[in-house]
Amino acid sequence: MDLAALTDRFGATRAEPVDLGWSGATVVRLERAAETLYYKAGAGVAEEAERLSWLAGTEIPCPRVLDRGDDWMLTTQLHGRDASQTWPAAERPAVLAAVADGVRRLRGLTECPFDSPFPGPREVVTHGDYCAPNVFIDPETLRFSGILDLSRLGLGDRYVDFALMHKSLSNGLNPQYGGPPAAREFVVLAGGDPDDPRIQHYTDLDDTGNYTP
Repeated sequence: MDLAALTDRFGATRAEPVDLGWSGATVVRLERAAETLYYKAGAGVAEEAERLSWLAGTEIPCPRVLDRGDDWMLTTQLHGRDASQTWPAAERPAVLAAVADGVRRLRGLTECPFDSPFPGPREVVTHGDYCAPNVFIDPETLRFSGILDLSRLGLGDRYVDFALMHKSLSNGLNPQYGGPPAAREFVVLAGGDPDDPRIQHYTDLDDTGNYTP
């Protein structure tokens, strides 16, 4: 990635690559005047841009698409801090509750032009990768402040999002919340049953990547 070319292209003064871990996309943080923007390129980015543009017209906060191409997009910064970052121990119960509130709010949307890639009933709007790094919390109010990484957003089974956050909280990557007990608490707070077999079902599908109908 030619960072100098990106700064010139978008009139930025600074460019810094962002490590996304498991994602195969290229993401670069750009500083432009008083703005922080994000350039993202790779497979599936065009589909994500479509979903972001649609979601921006709802009450759910998400990055705003400023420019886009066949395999790239430029977005605004999402307010807040993601739930995978370190939070003070006294704030973690409120953060967990805010994460649950986010999935309840998403589920409250009444329609969606996209379908989830996961099999199952098309009953509610699902994120499709609802894990701690993709959910943002306002550090001042400790309330839900938005979501990102939306390439799999669409109508689907509400247990898809329950399962993927359950996995995120119980697999050791986010131990600050307390592991499996916190994962179960999230499901309850979000309106589900932590013993429902669909949690393991969708976790297995996500692990294998074998979920596309």
